[in-house]
Amino acid sequence: MKGLDEQPAPPPPPQPGGLAGGSNLDQLMPVLLFIGFYNLVDIKAAVVAATAWSIKAAVGRRRNGLAIGWWLPVVTTYLIIRSVVTILVDEEILDFGVSPEAVYFGIGISTKIIIGTVVLGTILAGRPLLAWAIPKVVNLSDELIEEPRFARTMTVATFVIVFWEYGSSAWDIWLYNNSGINLFFLTRSAVNFGVSFVLITGTLMYIDRSLDHLDSYPGLTHILEESGHVR
Repeated sequence: MKGLDEQPAPPPPPQPGGLAGGSNLDQLMPVLLFIGFYNLVDIKAAVVAATAWSIKAAVGRRRNGLAIGWWLPVVTTYLIIRSVVTILVDEEILDFGVSPEAVYFGIGISTKIIIGTVVLGTILAGRPLLAWAIPKVVNLSDELIEEPRFARTMTVATFVIVFWEYGSSAWDIWLYNNSGINLFFLTRSAVNFGVSFVLITGTLMYIDRSLDHLDSYPGLTHILEESGHVR
């Protein structure tokens, strides 16, 4: 029998789960919905279906206790604006001289270029994005954050983001100009998912190896456990 002064164990931190926890299904469903509705109905239905699922997944992450913060309203607003502009072009209310498909995917490509440029700007300004962002979502000691090696490591890791944003944008443009919509969307989604997985894994391994000899570094397991939860 438990003693009267024994306290119950705290509940475990929230974990991703189900369809709304950032699962592989949440990444796959927008692709399947877009392709299905695009071929069976039209671009408007495809855009609405894919956007609706993406918003549902983002909201679900928050409900499951995964970190979203100010990103949730920003991402939701972006997805809605992108869809609305595409629909307006398809309805010929707006005219950019290109197809609604080109507008929809062009907005996404332009967004990645803008993000890459902004992230590169943080490096050139001496305040690399990850050096600022990681301490916001992971409990790291001031001693580690102030280490020159931490700053150098975060700079290299931030360069990976720039490489990804610019590189994937160039790949998307080439692929769009050399394939049909179905092949473009399926190939881009598969390749981008695979390459991003490799880059994320490689970057985490680099960070862990670069900082491992520092006594103030808590280890990769700590970073992964802490970074996913709402604080």
